[in-house]
Amino acid sequence: MAFGIGQVVTHSGLAIMAKRMLGATPAQAEPKFLALGTGATAAPRTAAVADTALSAELTEGRSGTNAGTTVTVNYTNDSYNVVNTIVMTGTRAIDESALFDQLASGGNMFTSSTFAVLNLTLGDSFGQNWTITNG
Repeated sequence: MAFGIGQVVTHSGLAIMAKRMLGATPAQAEPKFLALGTGATAAPRTAAVADTALSAELTEGRSGTNAGTTVTVNYTNDSYNVVNTIVMTGTRAIDESALFDQLASGGNMFTSSTFAVLNLTLGDSFGQNWTITNG
């Protein structure tokens, strides 16, 4: 399998959406925690709906300071949007990212993304703006 660029909502992500629709105060946590990783190009792999974890999640940890919002893509408030940034604590060659439903490692992967290697150094920031829409 060759490395590929891709972005998907995972099987766990579909379950998160369904669980968040239940009740006035759903028990399912919001999938707003950005994680970055390395190893997708070395694996090699492309983001897939069956993904549950990054190949090698960075030790910088996850970012989740921003709550998601609704945005308009085709119809009023038809899409979920979340933006977060991670600051590098060393030299990194990142090639994957994801949103999870918890800040600590583990949890449910909502989205999976693989991309060409991006080389970052100490103090660099990587911000990602996810917009989840149908269509």
